[in-house]
Amino acid sequence: MTRNEAGKPGDPGVDPGSGLTPGPVECLDKQLNGSYEVITCQIDVGYWSNARQCYQRLADPQSPPPEGFDPVGAWYDCSPPPAPACSPTGQVCLDQWGTSNWLLTPPPGITTLTPGQAARSLVASFALTGITVGFAPDPTVAGSKSYVGVPIWMWAENPTPLSYGPYVQSTTLGGVTITATAQVSSIVWNMGDGTTIACANAGTPFVVAYGAVDSPTCGHRYARTSAAQPGGTFPITATSQWQVSWEGAGESGMIPLTTTATSAVRINEIQSVNVGPGR
Repeated sequence: MTRNEAGKPGDPGVDPGSGLTPGPVECLDKQLNGSYEVITCQIDVGYWSNARQCYQRLADPQSPPPEGFDPVGAWYDCSPPPAPACSPTGQVCLDQWGTSNWLLTPPPGITTLTPGQAARSLVASFALTGITVGFAPDPTVAGSKSYVGVPIWMWAENPTPLSYGPYVQSTTLGGVTITATAQVSSIVWNMGDGTTIACANAGTPFVVAYGAVDSPTCGHRYARTSAAQPGGTFPITATSQWQVSWEGAGESGMIPLTTTATSAVRINEIQSVNVGPGR
């Protein structure tokens, strides 16, 4: 059966639940005249990819990933259709046939995942959030402000497993059972004045009884007022650096993630008042 060319046929997207890519509804093999021939989707050398125009399967054994590439992936062999379907005089035989491709997600029709791919799919389902910003002065209090040179305290308010960790999940995907643990390793605070501060823990909540002293774990002092900023405040961004460790099928690894939270602070300038003699 022949189909006229109506744009390059593609492959379906990855199923976010399983991490697998289902096979295309119809497998189409491009001909030299621009038309497409319907082809058998699955044969002994693999499952047909409309996007790559070859049969693909997981390479066995696996080689190390290419230098500089994301290690969470696998090599897949790319094979042509068997004769007579593969005819250089009538069919578009691509140079990539007989080669292997490093792919982060499995091509269509593959029903197994590598441990790294299963881990990546599991972690993609995590509903991690940014922290609830703890800040002194408290930006949630109307009129709250601070002053140039006065200590600022920053911390993660009421941290939860999804906002700070540890958050642990186990599942079986693509024939592989994976356990992944997510934990914030540090919080990077962009203070809005050009200063970035990396804090190695959740920070210390401020208590009024402490007075105007520096935070022992995560703090800042502004050197200028925020009066010239839009809205008269410095925008605050807290970026949580997550490390997600995973293990399964005798392998293990680490996947980095980030989440963000925002706030703002008004910084005023301390006014000096001159008082004359006798006043």
